[in-house]
Amino acid sequence: DLDAWLLHYNTERPHLGYRNMGRRPIETVMSFVSQEG
Repeated sequence: DLDAWLLHYNTERPHLGYRNMGRRPIETVMSFVSQEG
């Protein structure tokens, strides 16, 4: 159950915190990784 919840939380559900600005956490991580080069 935890694995399914984590998958949903990190890849499907938009986050409204000021750091994510409505993006999913995976999108935030991927944008940071792509900036690293």
